[in-house]
Amino acid sequence: MIRDENQTLLNVEELEPAPVAREDGWRDMTIRFLDGSVSGSSNGCMFRTTFGPGAAHERHFHPNADEFLYVISGRAAAGAGEEEHEIGPGTVQFIPAGTTHWLRNLDDRAPVELVGIYVGGANLEEAGYEYVGEVTDAYRQADRPGEK
Repeated sequence: MIRDENQTLLNVEELEPAPVAREDGWRDMTIRFLDGSVSGSSNGCMFRTTFGPGAAHERHFHPNADEFLYVISGRAAAGAGEEEHEIGPGTVQFIPAGTTHWLRNLDDRAPVELVGIYVGGANLEEAGYEYVGEVTDAYRQADRPGEK
């Protein structure tokens, strides 16, 4: 890692995976945060997440930060509010602060990889994190033919 008064440079693999738990809505996923303690930013946090087959970030929201997600690879279902849509590489999702949202891997063979940014907090704690619950059948719209 290189960090000076002008920049921070590092490879995301230099960051340790965050100790996220299934009981808090982080199901079978790996997330690495480039938060303010590493970057020096006081108002933003970037992360890279890998969702293995069957993985999901269950329904949750961030009361203090907007969130951007950018899909690098894979096929996923992204939900916000009451809607869910299939997304793939190149898709950007913007989620305003306080909006309940989720993401699930739709492929049973390949991972989903994405990067995201919280705007309004230097880390997950400042962004806030409130687990709402599992993505039940009532929210699963992307993998139902004819209901997209």
